[in-house]
Amino acid sequence: MTLPSLSVSRRVRRTPFSFFNEEQGVKYYTVYNHMLLPTAFSSVENDYWHLKQHVQIWDVACERQVQLAGPDAARLLQSMTARDLRKMADCQCLYAPLVDEAGCLINDPIAIKLDDQRYWLSIADSDVLLWAKGLAFGAGLDVTLTEPDVWPLAVQGPKSDDLAAKIFGDEVRALRFFRSGWFRFRDHPLLVARSGWSKQGGFEIYVDDWALGAELLSALWDAGQPLNVKPGCANLI
Repeated sequence: MTLPSLSVSRRVRRTPFSFFNEEQGVKYYTVYNHMLLPTAFSSVENDYWHLKQHVQIWDVACERQVQLAGPDAARLLQSMTARDLRKMADCQCLYAPLVDEAGCLINDPIAIKLDDQRYWLSIADSDVLLWAKGLAFGAGLDVTLTEPDVWPLAVQGPKSDDLAAKIFGDEVRALRFFRSGWFRFRDHPLLVARSGWSKQGGFEIYVDDWALGAELLSALWDAGQPLNVKPGCANLI
């Protein structure tokens, strides 16, 4: 059976890393938050076994960020999730399911506290921004809601610490699970979190400059050759 192809139009956004996916022979895409998300390179099985043993670079730019900024940012975020965020520390990441007034799931993002008045929601596949704007407007909250130009890039697999350290220095190894910190690349600060979709461990790098994304990807690829780096994706297995 021949599977249908995905017709890519302007309604489906490319990422700063789409060129890399296609150079590396991505076989399948899906659409996630209106963006392209790779789902297989060699095959689902081969990609899985490589991820278990080595290190992969994933384009997860589809993990859009919803930014809450302002004096009432924490109040709005707490009203959206059943997770208690009162003890959340700066640069901490928390799984924070978002629920509606009936307790039904809207989205299950990772919440990242940048400071007392600025948070990111690294969202799963549903539209959160307009819902959050409606809540903020209805409650009269002093908060600005935006989708910043941020495109996450993941390094996943048991050798991910070794690869990340080649780019950001050995300090990145000290990041605790679901914590983040600011690390410099080409003299540009990037938020790096020890998080991701694979059980093998790894990092998510929050790229906020489209052109810099290609440079970072190239640096990771070159540094990863001795580690048997390959392209990868959120594996179905």
